[in-house]
Amino acid sequence: MSEPKDVEGLLEIAERVLSDSTHIFEDHDNRDEAERLLAHVLGVEPDELDADAVPARRDRDRFLALVARRAGGEPLPFLIGYIEFYGLELEVKPGPFVPRPSSELTVSRAVARVRRRRRNPAVVIDVCTGSGPIALGIADEVPGAEVWGLDIDAGGIRQAKKNARRLDIANARFRVGDMYDALPGRLRGAVDVITGHIPYVPLGELDDLPTEVRGYEPVYTLTDNSADGLDLIRRAVREAPEWLAPGGWLLLEISDDIVKKVSKICTQAGFELKGVADDEDRLSVVVEARNPR
Repeated sequence: MSEPKDVEGLLEIAERVLSDSTHIFEDHDNRDEAERLLAHVLGVEPDELDADAVPARRDRDRFLALVARRAGGEPLPFLIGYIEFYGLELEVKPGPFVPRPSSELTVSRAVARVRRRRRNPAVVIDVCTGSGPIALGIADEVPGAEVWGLDIDAGGIRQAKKNARRLDIANARFRVGDMYDALPGRLRGAVDVITGHIPYVPLGELDDLPTEVRGYEPVYTLTDNSADGLDLIRRAVREAPEWLAPGGWLLLEISDDIVKKVSKICTQAGFELKGVADDEDRLSVVVEARNPR
């Protein structure tokens, strides 16, 4: 087989290599990732790639090297430096949890809930915000809302603040803190929506994750070290009513295999369970619970 030289040939071999990888999730759109990598190397947008064009040898070599790194598990945003998330181009660096496109579901559900509230300004809290993609997405979509992103990781908060400044999202505020501890006291009983993509992987299941997760995500962003992985979620749910206004919402992004457990945690804490939202691929689901108090 001859070495591919034109764009289409390069994309075909890259897609094949990524599809054969055992280090990344099987549900990725490998063609799309290949196009993003090649566009990054060539300095163009993915939709500007010309199938018949023949990149320079150095560009072909660089592209194939990036494909090999991706096939080895290195997250795509680390390789190209950004991720497209809810219409925003977020700069990404190693350190905090890598933003996931699946979290766009949490943003859309939160935005819908915020717009139904009549409080002005609406207040939203995103716990375990990492580098802030959910908080930034909500703040950008509802510029009149007061949005807070909280995380124990100072590095993630720095990335969130940098992206907020770069994108001029002035209504997104980020603080380092343990769960709700960093919030100003004036927000007690005044929050409309709390969102959270909180670590939930049981400690014993970490080794089952592909390299792109366990090799590149800090362990504390994946698990709380408890047997069932749900202690942090329990805490977030237990402490949420102190901050939520009557009728306020708690939206938790989880995997579909723990829906029953998390739903039970919510109802035991006095929340009214209002449903479970999912996208067409069920890459993540969002448990939606309402504070009746």
